[in-house]
Amino acid sequence: MHGGAFEAGLLPVANVISMCLFTTALYEAEGTLLAPIMAHAVWNMVGGVILGGVSLADDYPSLFNMTPSANALLPGGSCKIEGSVVVLVLNVVLTLVFAIAARKATGMR
Repeated sequence: MHGGAFEAGLLPVANVISMCLFTTALYEAEGTLLAPIMAHAVWNMVGGVILGGVSLADDYPSLFNMTPSANALLPGGSCKIEGSVVVLVLNVVLTLVFAIAARKATGMR
């Protein structure tokens, strides 16, 4: 549903895919659809509405407006945090944490 990521480049696409994997692992670990919905809502509220760091539609208000620094990989450049390598690493780590928790919860090895 985030087709605009393909226009932004490889890193935003990797971040969308890694977020999908994270929310799937979160769902499997918690066993409820509410967990990934809340994770996505927190991402949009904190990253978008409070920090202004998510490239949402122009009509979303934000309390602050992130300005990317000269290093495009950390803050994500024009894509803001949606194009950040930090977000990719965080998504991968969270995916692994919740995938391990899901395996333990189901008793698989």
